[in-house]
Amino acid sequence: MTRGSQLLRTALRVLTRVVLTALSVVVAMLLYLVCQGVFSGYPKYHTRLLSIIAMILVAVTGGVVWIIDQRRIDADD
Repeated sequence: MTRGSQLLRTALRVLTRVVLTALSVVVAMLLYLVCQGVFSGYPKYHTRLLSIIAMILVAVTGGVVWIIDQRRIDADD
């Protein structure tokens, strides 16, 4: 493996992580706003159901994070 390909691979890994982090922040903000009822009050668009779905997604995400954290080697600390 050449040094150039190693640098390219590292740059792509960093870029992927940055894009995924930015996307996660945008999705988290959207879920937060939906859960707070910012978009509620529009029965025609079923926004109450959207708020319930957002709360379920927040709970599932928290559960997944907890499971991943518990599987770490140093989880006993």
